[in-house]
Amino acid sequence: MLKQTIKRSVKQVLTGVGTLLPHAAACSRILTYHSVGTRGHEMNITPECFREQMEWLAAECTVLTLEEAARGRAGVAVTFDDGYRDNLIKAAPILHGLGIPATLFAVAGRLGAFLDHDVQREDARLMSWDELREFASRGFGVGGHSMTHARLSTLDEAGQRAEIAGSLERLRDELQCPVLSFAYPYGTAADYDEVSLRLVKESGCLFACSNRYGVNRPTNLETFALRRIWIDQSDTFPVFRAKVLGRLDLLSALESSAGLRVRRWLNKCSGQ
Repeated sequence: MLKQTIKRSVKQVLTGVGTLLPHAAACSRILTYHSVGTRGHEMNITPECFREQMEWLAAECTVLTLEEAARGRAGVAVTFDDGYRDNLIKAAPILHGLGIPATLFAVAGRLGAFLDHDVQREDARLMSWDELREFASRGFGVGGHSMTHARLSTLDEAGQRAEIAGSLERLRDELQCPVLSFAYPYGTAADYDEVSLRLVKESGCLFACSNRYGVNRPTNLETFALRRIWIDQSDTFPVFRAKVLGRLDLLSALESSAGLRVRRWLNKCSGQ
């Protein structure tokens, strides 16, 4: 609760400041979601909140595929990390009904089970392979997100190759279709390195996503470290709109060295 209160307060202040500043218009904004259900985690949002957000997005914004966003086209793309089962049950019908494309980055070695950092409750279970195939059959994209959700920068090259190439090979084999994108687990600048980028390229991907907060401009694209905008439990609907409209672009300051230290301190204080 303390962390949520602090985050809401910071976002409220920055939104006020952001309305007075120019924001990047000719850029792509890639939203990051995790679970859309009842999982007890700050990165979970309710299906009701998700529907409200997606209805506004479909009505007010240019909605992009991830491939279009990766080229820097102006608009908004939707992505999911990890592959929670509720993405299929709760999120997919909303997206399909509104005609919104999305890409899910799956943890290939944990499908049908749980991530190590999650409480093993049914609302935290990842999709099975059959469910992921069903998700893909509805026209949504699938990318790699490692085998075990490891923090890649802590591994040697062989370990990173097993996580990156291993996940992409498994996904391609199971889905019998090209898998051309990857998202780095955790995704801050401290969680992947130059080895990670090189191995993703060597594994046949055309682009990759980080979770560094920010936008992607066509004149300065980091094709294998695309920035994204995470959506979490502390985001009220006005905050969600502010993120999409660029009024919270100042949150990119959290990706600086000082910003990362503040985030770690906040996580420590809140017991995470």
